[in-house]
Amino acid sequence: MDRLYLIRVDMERFLGPFTLKQLKDAYTRMEFGMQDEISGSLRQWVSFDDVEGIKRHYPELAQLVQSEMLSGWGLSSHTTHPLPSAKLKPSKRRRPNNYLWASLVLGAFLLFGLAGIVLYKQGELNEILTFLKDRNFYNAQSAFGTQYNPRFESYMDRNRESINQAMKKKKGLAQWLPYVRAVAFSRDGRWDGINSKKLRGKIEEPLPQDCSMAYWEQTWLNSRSQWSPFLEGTLLPRDEWALLLAYDPHWIAHRSPMTGWLIPGSYHEACMQMALKALQRQSSGTTPWEAKVFIARLRWQLGVINKQVLSEEFQMSGTLWGLSCVEESKDEAELKNCQSSLSLKQGWKDAFDRMVIKRRLHLMIKGDNSLDEGKLAVFEALTKEFAARAETSPWSYAEEVRLFQEIIQQKGNIRQVFQQRSSPLHFD
Repeated sequence: MDRLYLIRVDMERFLGPFTLKQLKDAYTRMEFGMQDEISGSLRQWVSFDDVEGIKRHYPELAQLVQSEMLSGWGLSSHTTHPLPSAKLKPSKRRRPNNYLWASLVLGAFLLFGLAGIVLYKQGELNEILTFLKDRNFYNAQSAFGTQYNPRFESYMDRNRESINQAMKKKKGLAQWLPYVRAVAFSRDGRWDGINSKKLRGKIEEPLPQDCSMAYWEQTWLNSRSQWSPFLEGTLLPRDEWALLLAYDPHWIAHRSPMTGWLIPGSYHEACMQMALKALQRQSSGTTPWEAKVFIARLRWQLGVINKQVLSEEFQMSGTLWGLSCVEESKDEAELKNCQSSLSLKQGWKDAFDRMVIKRRLHLMIKGDNSLDEGKLAVFEALTKEFAARAETSPWSYAEEVRLFQEIIQQKGNIRQVFQQRSSPLHFD
């Protein structure tokens, strides 16, 4: 069986697998060059311009590198001379040594296994396996790199048909969905070939089934009569637009990125992005003052979620100013000022009280390794009150309550809880 080789081009993509003959043909077509690398049968990666390395690891390629690659693209100065033929005496047939063959097979398995372990530790084995299984997905993954970029977006657009075909299978859907979501919500919240239900995924929070820009443009138009009482604190609708603006951005940040998401890190963040885009598109010189406050609030929430330094001034007022004030408070004194100028009805008052208690609990564990006896008693009382109020929240605080209760069980040893806890939440 012919040995197979992989070529790594520009440290970004792979060519192959090639036999030795196919490798020579690919070089003749100028598909790779001296700066690229080769690996055979999961062995060492060696650059073609490392002649000594080629001789040591792949002696069968030394002639190709020295006589053709070093002398120019596809130009060979090598001539071969036939060896004198010799008559060979027929040898007696020998019985195969089964032990020898078994040893060779076992040695080969051990060698490949060791090579696989080395590549796995170097983070290259998964790349090679992904490439061999699905070149399309490997190319998309490579184009994305560590952040969204025009090259990745262009690749996704060119291969939309094959991507949609791959997503018809369960494994293909799970594999491609994070990348499809990244493209969809960088634009208008839609992807031709997949419905809004699949883009949304399974979440328990009260967010729209369709979070596209088209949905939010219509929603903002339909809700305009409620904007003023919402900001004044006399009305807290259970509608999706109001819940989105009142959403606790720290709740999202502590869970982001969620499974199946890259950029944005969750459906919650994606909805905020689309709601903001739709509102900005509708804005003009005669934009209502409430819309400007909503835009500032959405930008504020997205900044908290993405852990940005919020140094700019956000033009907020009313209830949304109060919520943002609570979310950024650094101590008890600041928290007291956040509600001082607001006259809130019962729905808004309950929401504010819940957020203030949660913020107080967060401030008590932020930056401290432990709580003394006095602070622990206060912490325990606040946790009980927060757990009761969290039951009326539109989003679940079960994980936060569990974390606070673990701290109480460990007698205020915050450091130990954060080192040993199994909670998926992550705090700054």
